[in-house]
Amino acid sequence: MNYIFNEEKITALLTDFYTSTGIAVTLYDASMRRVATSPIYSKFCACLQAEERTRAFCRLSDQEHMRTVGKTGESVLYSCHAGVMEMISPIFYENTLIAYMQMGQFRDAENVYSSKETAERVFRENGLLDGCVELFERLPVVAENKRNALVNMMEVIVKSFWVDGLIYSKRSMLSVKIDRYIDEHLQEKICLQTLCDAFYLSKNALYRLFRVEFSSTVNEYVLKKRMARAKELLTKNKELDVAQVSTLCGFFDYNYFIRAFRKFHGITPYQFKKSSD
Repeated sequence: MNYIFNEEKITALLTDFYTSTGIAVTLYDASMRRVATSPIYSKFCACLQAEERTRAFCRLSDQEHMRTVGKTGESVLYSCHAGVMEMISPIFYENTLIAYMQMGQFRDAENVYSSKETAERVFRENGLLDGCVELFERLPVVAENKRNALVNMMEVIVKSFWVDGLIYSKRSMLSVKIDRYIDEHLQEKICLQTLCDAFYLSKNALYRLFRVEFSSTVNEYVLKKRMARAKELLTKNKELDVAQVSTLCGFFDYNYFIRAFRKFHGITPYQFKKSSD
């Protein structure tokens, strides 16, 4: 699915966030293309970005952690290649990853993620040592409680993107209605014919719609929705056992649910439930 970002207004919001917190923020789309950013770099990072070699390392570090976030669906705190703390969070729309939000660069008060020694080494290896320590020490120090506050603030900003129409889908209204129908009937049997009957479409017309607007077949898309619902239920509804989750997600064959979940997520639902406790 394609999404449109109002880059000018999003940039203004991210710049306000930077002005208030001293933390730079960058929005990337699902293909890791930079969409909008506050003033990107601290002076520390500006030095790294001035050289092609270190700029390439920065880009690789960003992409590596975005891939991790894309697989787990969860925010990640990490140390970049130059010893600076950053965070990347996923942005979802209807269970689909559509963007990444990166916050940085800062030091953590506990010195778990940030490292002056690493920064010195990277600068020295690339002939950029002059002033490195001073620039590193100018970076904001962010304790754990402040990090949590920053995350909460960013979640509010991201929600405003939708409310104010700063991100919107290029999908047709018909596909939006079909998507909503699938969500509302996920516990039931859904197939190509089900949707044809519900929306008075021929099989060929529905097939073309899914190919163009969802980049998927009906069965693939419904399975993806069911897998996302199962993951959500196993995470947030601890009182449900795996068999109940299977039923709530529209699987009439319990063994098929186990196989599908493992193929989709890499582990069994039992293992996932246990790891999320």
